[in-house]
Amino acid sequence: MAWRLGELADRVGAGLIGDPDIEIDSVASLQHARPGTISFLANCRYKQYLKQTRASAVIVSREDVDECPTAALISNNPYLAFAKVAVLLHPQPPEPPGIHPTSVVAPNCNIDATATIGAQTVVEAGAVIGPHVFVGPGCIIGRGCKVGESSRLIARVTLCNRSVLGRRVIVHPGAVIGSDGFGLANDNGAWFKIPQRGRAVIGDDVEIGANTTIDCGTLEDTVVEEGVKLDNQIQIAHNVRIGAHTAMAGCVGVAGSARIGRHCTIGGAAGIEGHLDIADHVHITGMSKVSKSITRPGTYTSGTPLEPNGRWLKNSVRFRNLDELARKIAALEKKLKDSPQAVAGRSFSAARQAAGLSNDGVAHLEMISIREVMKYLPHRYPFLLIDRVLDCRPGEWLTAVKNVTMNEPFFQGHFPQSPLMPGVLILEALAQAAGVLAFNTPGHRPNNNSLYLFVGIDKARFKRLVEPGDQLTLHVQFTRKRNGYGLFHATAKVGDELAASADLMCVFKELNR
Repeated sequence: MAWRLGELADRVGAGLIGDPDIEIDSVASLQHARPGTISFLANCRYKQYLKQTRASAVIVSREDVDECPTAALISNNPYLAFAKVAVLLHPQPPEPPGIHPTSVVAPNCNIDATATIGAQTVVEAGAVIGPHVFVGPGCIIGRGCKVGESSRLIARVTLCNRSVLGRRVIVHPGAVIGSDGFGLANDNGAWFKIPQRGRAVIGDDVEIGANTTIDCGTLEDTVVEEGVKLDNQIQIAHNVRIGAHTAMAGCVGVAGSARIGRHCTIGGAAGIEGHLDIADHVHITGMSKVSKSITRPGTYTSGTPLEPNGRWLKNSVRFRNLDELARKIAALEKKLKDSPQAVAGRSFSAARQAAGLSNDGVAHLEMISIREVMKYLPHRYPFLLIDRVLDCRPGEWLTAVKNVTMNEPFFQGHFPQSPLMPGVLILEALAQAAGVLAFNTPGHRPNNNSLYLFVGIDKARFKRLVEPGDQLTLHVQFTRKRNGYGLFHATAKVGDELAASADLMCVFKELNR
């Protein structure tokens, strides 16, 4: 189905540069487009394909329009505009109404005359099928189920007894809605099944992926509110409630009676324990385990990121020794507290060395917490760009991390649709790491009247984009030390990939206050 470019611009509310009479018949990616197609640019990683695209038009943001070699639709949200254009160019073909002769339909069902019932489908007693509903082949609609107007059950969908679907719900093949929840009582080592008397209630405009299962409630209903999007192979247990417009990626598991807020996103293979509450606007990254309630909006992560196997094995051994190390530190702290007479002469020096401190108070610990970092740096939110120091050899080198989340304030303007950490802020994070190293050097402990100022940069190079979800590893190393200033070589990596490097210069400054 072909549309004029000007008509598409009007329908999706986009600006237009170019000939409004260009005919568009399909959508395509930038690199595989042909004349007559329209593409889009929503991620800067694909900008390399923009100048060579053969598309007749491209949907772009205002920032990218000058680099577009074709006619352009201008949108503040190119990805959303593309989705709307794709619906116009590739509409769902209408299904002929009627009941297939191979289907089995109970006599006391209420099936609207405009609905379509596919081959080998079973519709049991008391079911209600609304206007313009499509029930594909091999579906089972249980007793007393209700399917709202314009919903689509693609194929082999099972609605167990008394399940309710709202309007415009899409259910993909193999999904099961309203099956019994995992409710069992222990009877001296044997399991006694608890009858599941609640329903599964699905709101309007919900989409449920292939082979996803939504259990009915035990006494109350399992509820999926309007606009929720569920990917393939998700398990929603009994009595769960999912707030409106929340989206879950594949293989998520939600245990019984969990309450998930509105406008949340749950990454693939995440696990959510039962009887928890998750606030609105919470974003959980893939493969995270949620074991307690989340009461504040934000992005949350758990688990161990991918790393080379040798490093993982070494860290695994250290992890097993954490309990013993914690006991040793606690015993040492108690000894220092209970034995003030030991804090003198050699005893004092030995105790500080055992605690990882040199005689001038410089930390030799493998890790420095954010609270300790804030003792070295005057920066505060939103300009403190170090989350933790992982390792430090005073006077020589330091390694720190910065976790880049979607909540960083600079993403509001750099670039909201394709957020990237500005290169100058990567350099600022490296400069802050250099400041911590400089202050964590014998003879240079911080006080209220001193600062290290970032005064020079040379050979700055940027090799990799830094996006939300990345963890920057910041490494700075002294290359020269003189009274009053220091030179550093600094690198920022994401995993094993170099993101940026530079040579930095800091100067020690006493403040007159």
